[in-house]
Amino acid sequence: MRNAPVSALRGAFFCLAAAVSADPALAQSALGFTGAELTIQNSTGDFGTARADLSADFALTPAHGLQLDLGANDAGPRWRGDLAAHLYMAPTERAKYGLFAAVSDTSHASQTAYAAGAEAIWAVGARGSVSARAGLGTVKPGSNDYVFAGLGGRWDVSPRTTLTADLSVVDISELAFSTRETTAAFGIGHRLGDGPATLFTRIERAHFTGRPDSRDETRLALGLKLRFGPRGHGVRNQNFAPIRPLDGLFARGTFALD
Repeated sequence: MRNAPVSALRGAFFCLAAAVSADPALAQSALGFTGAELTIQNSTGDFGTARADLSADFALTPAHGLQLDLGANDAGPRWRGDLAAHLYMAPTERAKYGLFAAVSDTSHASQTAYAAGAEAIWAVGARGSVSARAGLGTVKPGSNDYVFAGLGGRWDVSPRTTLTADLSVVDISELAFSTRETTAAFGIGHRLGDGPATLFTRIERAHFTGRPDSRDETRLALGLKLRFGPRGHGVRNQNFAPIRPLDGLFARGTFALD
């Protein structure tokens, strides 16, 4: 059935979200579980979307871990489910790096996107960090291949307030379809008291090339993040970002890559 992968992702997302948010203390007692994050956000603009992301982190050994992601993206008539896994090594509190694999399935068409690559996070000073990611992927059916990369930075200006900056690019070069999206983003987050909730806002500027209907866009995102588990400035407690390089194309209705 065409939407079976999306339905499965949707069911898994809400089941895991309910389990973590209902009783985080019980979840943390499970073998290897170290923390979880639930993020809900909405972005404005001509191609604004609503997103929900859930990630859970598990310690495999004292220096190795596994992060699992579930995501949902609502772009009006189109709905997408995302699933990803990050297998990483964290030899110290100041660095973590590894490999990732991801799959996304759309509700409006029988199409699935795959991605894989490498990523890392390094501490900078006592309160900052930088992250890097690069990968490649394909969309089926059609075998439309793409490459993507990103850089990110964050700085804890106080124990509760964090500034972020990100730059990402995705490039698709095929005979039937060719485009490039470059996105720059700046954001600020503030944790509410000593609880798990953080409110954040982010402004994004997306530059598109390669299609006759391409046009740049500025978006404003507002959201809420709930984190259960360890905190602190060490990058071991900092999750890898969700893997969604085709978000811009999906929001514009060109995710199908026909």
